[in-house]
Amino acid sequence: MSDRRRIFLVSSAIAVGGAIGAAIVRRSARGSGPGGDAARPSAAPWLPAVPALLAGGSSAAREPGAREPVADPAGPPGRFVGNVASYDLGSRLLFGPLFRSIASDVAAVAPPAAEVLEVGCGPGHLAVRMARDHGLRVTASDLDPAMVARARGSVERAFAGGDARRPVCVEADVSALPFPDASFDVVVSTFSMHHWADPDAGFAEIHRVLRPGGHALVWDFSPRIRRFEGVTPDPADVAARSPFGGAAVRPWRWPWPLRLSQRVEVVRRDAGTEPA
Repeated sequence: MSDRRRIFLVSSAIAVGGAIGAAIVRRSARGSGPGGDAARPSAAPWLPAVPALLAGGSSAAREPGAREPVADPAGPPGRFVGNVASYDLGSRLLFGPLFRSIASDVAAVAPPAAEVLEVGCGPGHLAVRMARDHGLRVTASDLDPAMVARARGSVERAFAGGDARRPVCVEADVSALPFPDASFDVVVSTFSMHHWADPDAGFAEIHRVLRPGGHALVWDFSPRIRRFEGVTPDPADVAARSPFGGAAVRPWRWPWPLRLSQRVEVVRRDAGTEPA
């Protein structure tokens, strides 16, 4: 067996194991009383890096103590991820190919020099790719201030001072976005929605900040993972009861040749407007 094929098989096994491990953790968190498992520490400290990325990753909207509060004393503290540096490294290794394909997909949907909001940006790797590789004007948001600081560091490393393409990184809750109505052409979320405390409020806010004809693109777990996990709502169901009124859903090839994720697209269609 060639080294390249061996690396591919091992990486695929790790990614699949991570998705299943994340689902087990989230499934076991159910039924722990009001407010999720507010009284129990997160499983992230003992999970390997990959499941921790999926089970306790950056959050766009989650109240402290809801579902999976993380208290990892071993590394730099984050609001939801104990060791932000470890999460950052794992994100680079696991999500690198995914972010390349997503950045290209967003660029294909967006008008030239579009204003893009990323919800749940984590360490900022996708935001950097969208801005640097495709010339999009990106605002990267996350509820976790430690993640926002990490994202700003990613931007500093990728762009020289004064570069107009530099993403802006802000702390923000998807259920109460601090932006005026009709501020963005595209809103993007990758593996963040399953952390939202109120997905319905999140979709309503995304609809509000999109310009007429604007698109929102949400990547998250596929139906088979959601069925196993038993916690994450179906983005298509949330979109159907939101101001968007429905969504286009298609499987997404990740991790690697597998399809354990999906792409959900919604469009703000106001009366008298056409989608961009």
